[in-house]
Amino acid sequence: MTKFKFSPGIHALSLAAIVSGMAAVVALSLLLNPQARAQDAIVPDEEAGAEVYSSVCKGCHGVSIAPTLRGILKRPIASIQSFGGYSAGLKAKQGETWTEANLNAFLTSPTEFAPGTLMTQTIPEAQRRADVIAYLASLPPPRE
Repeated sequence: MTKFKFSPGIHALSLAAIVSGMAAVVALSLLLNPQARAQDAIVPDEEAGAEVYSSVCKGCHGVSIAPTLRGILKRPIASIQSFGGYSAGLKAKQGETWTEANLNAFLTSPTEFAPGTLMTQTIPEAQRRADVIAYLASLPPPRE
């Protein structure tokens, strides 16, 4: 039987090379998939979302210019009977439901999500979108 002898310096260098290589693979995967990196870092904050709502959304959705956002999650798109100002873009989506993914897409680019929509306000920052969606999810159903 042959016995191998390793010097501590060589063994430490081999281990350091392995660890360094693994770190490089992780770093490369994050560089190649920045969306996953951004999504992993996002933790929705309902309180911050309330602030976004107050500063960005409430001006229209808190009055009769736009439909109420109370109870929007899991609600059919363009379905508030008391609001008569839905755009053709949102009426075309009436067979769909407001999900977190749909709200995220709409708040990222309303005109891409629903061409012809009257909504022009965007929330380009993923964290702020997640925050406001968390806040909207906490709201009770609309009063009708």
